[in-house]
Amino acid sequence: MNAALFTPKTLSELFAHIAGCAGEIHFVAGATDWIPRHAKGLSPDSAVIDLSSLEILRGIKKYPGHIAIGSMETMTALSENELLRAEAACLAEAAQKLGSWQIRNRATVGGNIANASPAADTPVALAALGAAVILQSADGRRELPVSQMAAAPGKSILRRGELITEIHVPIDEKRISAFGKIGSRTEVSIARLNMAACVTFGESKKAAASIFVGALGANPLRAEAAEKILNDGGAADAFCDALSAFAADAIPGRASLPYKRRAIRALGEDILKDLQAKAQKRGMSL
Repeated sequence: MNAALFTPKTLSELFAHIAGCAGEIHFVAGATDWIPRHAKGLSPDSAVIDLSSLEILRGIKKYPGHIAIGSMETMTALSENELLRAEAACLAEAAQKLGSWQIRNRATVGGNIANASPAADTPVALAALGAAVILQSADGRRELPVSQMAAAPGKSILRRGELITEIHVPIDEKRISAFGKIGSRTEVSIARLNMAACVTFGESKKAAASIFVGALGANPLRAEAAEKILNDGGAADAFCDALSAFAADAIPGRASLPYKRRAIRALGEDILKDLQAKAQKRGMSL
């Protein structure tokens, strides 16, 4: 690989360097997915931009109404952060279940989103939380829902020279959330199916549920019928039936559908039990 390597310390340096790049631009964060994907090498005119020295891309901070997460924050940082564990539990749980501890120490939340893998864990949790991604390029700034970041499996909507700088997670003190996944192994598993659910309580009863499922499409998919059952206080069986029907609608005719329908029911049962336990601690009931 003869591509040029650049390690900017400011976004101004980064965009100035990009302006002179004629070939492909590769942003590298934790590199846990990037290295295997480009093991055969890059074209000589490619530019590899190491983001590790950009301190502006780090930090987990609470602001009025939202939490700002720097795109270079690792899975370990997310899983151990007390603010996220309290305010966005499903995100901390998703980060904690991603890969091995070695991978979690390197892999970043920005990279997990930008890689656009259908089986990625944190985008599902972020979608359920209603999170938005802040994108920056030399042309300016834009903001998009996490649930719209994939153009196709393995291909994000990021434009040339555009990178993720922050993720904004709305805060609601009356919200509980949970994450679960099913993979081929108990540990260090790529998700065959994952799910995140949030329930926000009103003054006297549930106000709204948000449920997203991953590994069924390019982006996390919203299970609206299951949300309605949860909002209406429906039985666990009805909730799981709705999830099973949701899977059938999402991947009709796919060979894996029978497995996915069974798996999503089991995952729904686990998520519901987790939510019920968390609601009970708040003195509420689902």
